[in-house]
Amino acid sequence: MSRNEGGLGQAVKPLAPTQDPLRVVSRMGRWTRRRFLKATGAAGLVVASAGLTGGYTLWRAVEGEPLPEYPPDLEPSGGEGPILLVENEKGTPPTGSYLAEILRAEGLNAFRMTPLSAVGEELLERFPLVVLSAGPLDTATGEALRRYVVRGGSLIALRPPLHLADLFGVELLPGQTMDSYLRIRPEHPVGRGFPPEALQFHGSADHYRLAGAEEIARLATRAGDLPFPAVTVYRTGSGKAALWAFDMAWSVALTRQGNPAHANQEQDGLRGLRAHELFKGWLDLDRLGIPQADELMRLLGQLIAWMLADRLPMPRLWYFPAGAPGMLIATGDAHNTPPDAIEEALRRTEQRGGWFSVYYAPLPRTPLQRAWHRLLNTLERSAAHVVQPEHVRTWRERGHEFGIHPYVEEGLEAGWRRAWEVFTGMGYGPVPPTVRTHRVLWSGWVETARWQAKHGIRMNLDYYLVGPMFRKPDGEWAFGYFTGSGLPMRFVDEEGRLLSIYQQPTQLVDEQLIGWTWEGAPRFPPAKAVEISRALLGRVASGAWGAIGLQAHIDPFAIGGEAASIQAAWLEGVLDAAVDYGLPIWSAHRWLQFVEARAEAIFQDLRWDPIARQLRFRVAMRASLPLEGEIGLPLEFQNLRLARVEVDGQATPYRERPLRGISYGWVTLPIRSVSITGFYI
Repeated sequence: MSRNEGGLGQAVKPLAPTQDPLRVVSRMGRWTRRRFLKATGAAGLVVASAGLTGGYTLWRAVEGEPLPEYPPDLEPSGGEGPILLVENEKGTPPTGSYLAEILRAEGLNAFRMTPLSAVGEELLERFPLVVLSAGPLDTATGEALRRYVVRGGSLIALRPPLHLADLFGVELLPGQTMDSYLRIRPEHPVGRGFPPEALQFHGSADHYRLAGAEEIARLATRAGDLPFPAVTVYRTGSGKAALWAFDMAWSVALTRQGNPAHANQEQDGLRGLRAHELFKGWLDLDRLGIPQADELMRLLGQLIAWMLADRLPMPRLWYFPAGAPGMLIATGDAHNTPPDAIEEALRRTEQRGGWFSVYYAPLPRTPLQRAWHRLLNTLERSAAHVVQPEHVRTWRERGHEFGIHPYVEEGLEAGWRRAWEVFTGMGYGPVPPTVRTHRVLWSGWVETARWQAKHGIRMNLDYYLVGPMFRKPDGEWAFGYFTGSGLPMRFVDEEGRLLSIYQQPTQLVDEQLIGWTWEGAPRFPPAKAVEISRALLGRVASGAWGAIGLQAHIDPFAIGGEAASIQAAWLEGVLDAAVDYGLPIWSAHRWLQFVEARAEAIFQDLRWDPIARQLRFRVAMRASLPLEGEIGLPLEFQNLRLARVEVDGQATPYRERPLRGISYGWVTLPIRSVSITGFYI
């Protein structure tokens, strides 16, 4: 492999793919072709036709009955819930489904989603808050929303139709601002606790003048603020109406997934198309230390809580298990590396209480060669060289993930078919639901994600910080949130439809820090690489709150010598930093289990009793959370303060911790469904 390919090649080659194992067997004396086939068959091993059929049958079963490309609609509210999320089907694209994904990411799992075509005044009146996705509205629907607000409802609209400007207390002005910045106003209660820096957005923002509305955020450029509001709220009649001047939901999608216009285009000079090339000129490198998309989502969450503050204290789920401030998702690609090299990474991770994901690419052996290697294992001749099913089973029993690492240079279908056949043919199945592609090659805007979702992959780690794109004009290298996010969310396609697969970026990459594989890589000394890594993890722990993906290749441990010692020093430094900052070290598979269970935990029958001064609701769990999650109740509500929390009738201690400008009392959420009551005095 050439040095500029941005990925490692095969580090160890115990048997060349072209070497005939039966000729090797013949040199062993008494072993004939017939005895070889009989032995491998008797041992339950994969022989020629069985190996091809076994692997291929599994693939065909998946291919013949593809899994859902799009996830089923989740209906988070068992009762009515406080939030009605209205999807405007006329949006370009409709972004209501992604707006729902944002609410789930923010732990606001108490909403009902409905299409705009089904909305009437009777439905609106049942909800204290309506969140409306972007798109045109006819006059009748606009007037129904106006009456809803005047009568006491709260409305949040993303880039609403211009003819409703007066409902939001603003006046329309000529012009728009494209792909720029906004600055959150800390003097407004909704804006408290946010970063002072201007944050990027993508899309078109309309220009308005305040005409009675309160400004929560203002449009800006790198040079300074503009005289136009970006986010406002207006009290009219008995209700409130809040406006975003741009489609915040689609802006978050574009920030996280890159510029669709760059799809399938070479941008960074490294051979092969990769996901990070979608971000050429898309993200301000001076802002990579800030999870900009996440901050916009938190601003929406803060706005929702503030607008409901006269009706009920809005609970929310914490992002991570056991109240942790963030996560380290520990992974490493391995290219035919022997089991003892894999043990080097797993051992270091286990010493710090963590779990690791190995993405493994065995040599592209034929079925007969796979049978040969399994036979050698029974003869104890190759255990030190080739990963065997027994190794994989032991690693998984210890809590680690051993997954597929497909080569797709020949195309998605051909590459995945070959990888699947070899991986399962070697006895490494089942194939786990998370993946990183070799050389992180990427097709289309989301075509790779769509393909993987159809074939059972539910989390992708191909968004990968590597290459010369991340060097600033002054020569400094930028590290951090190149997707603007540290939170896993499902991909959305060009038509606004969610895909059944989560995007988990890989922000800490050995190739970019201690660099081996592409010309011009920074190649920092291990101590400097650890310093950079610690700085990012420190920002996570101090309020950036995110899951940081780690790529620590296994190959250097197989190479040995200086390569192994440098890799060990850096890996141990990153793992130690995670421990120091209280960040759990998890495999991608374990993390996926938590993410999916959290997204499907729904708030039911959320009720505020003003006489008893109690907030009551249920949390229904569709799946068990690995370790405990946390749920927060606002500490203050209508001049009252949270005094006690009961979980299933038992008093449960809570700890105080702010989420931006709102302080919450956080209680441990058991893995089962529970009833929660918050008592205020």
